Amino acid sequence: MRKAEKGSTLTSRTMTRRGGFTLLEIMIVVLITGMMASIALPRLSFYVEPRVAVLQRMMEEAGEMALSGTTVRLSIKEEGSTRHGPIVAEGYLKRELPEDSLSVFLGTAGNKPEVLEWREIELKNMPDGENWRFDPEVIYFFTDGSCTPARITYTQDVYGSEEEHYILTVTGYCMELASRN
Repeated sequence: MRKAEKGSTLTSRTMTRRGGFTLLEIMIVVLITGMMASIALPRLSFYVEPRVAVLQRMMEEAGEMALSGTTVRLSIKEEGSTRHGPIVAEGYLKRELPEDSLSVFLGTAGNKPEVLEWREIELKNMPDGENWRFDPEVIYFFTDGSCTPARITYTQDVYGSEEEHYILTVTGYCMELASRN
């Protein structure tokens, strides 16, 4: 038998190996990914966004709408004799003339002075719940970017024993007050 030359790469025992992953390597990666998912998913599925974050997003949305030229007010739709209820958003908007109005037909509708009125508007980030209270009872967002400061309270139960208190600043920033125990 002849000996293989010193620089030769071809021998009977040498096999070329192709690049890729073995089944064992793939199974280990799938196993590790599954373990990480089993730890993370239960924590993520039970996440409840804090009320202060939802309130802040609503205040930012109302402030942006006010900066675009529409005065916005937030109030409570009182239910019964309590001052608690769901939050209602209204904008100070032009009254639209009905299509069958004679001034629209004659083309003189644009000559009349604008009539503004408070109409309910929809904000995307309204917080859920029926037990909100504002002090003062109405919060205004003005076209200069400011708003009326207020104390906002959310009552978790009917008897008012568990309340969360928030402060709204003149700049529209909402923060949670520490509870007194």
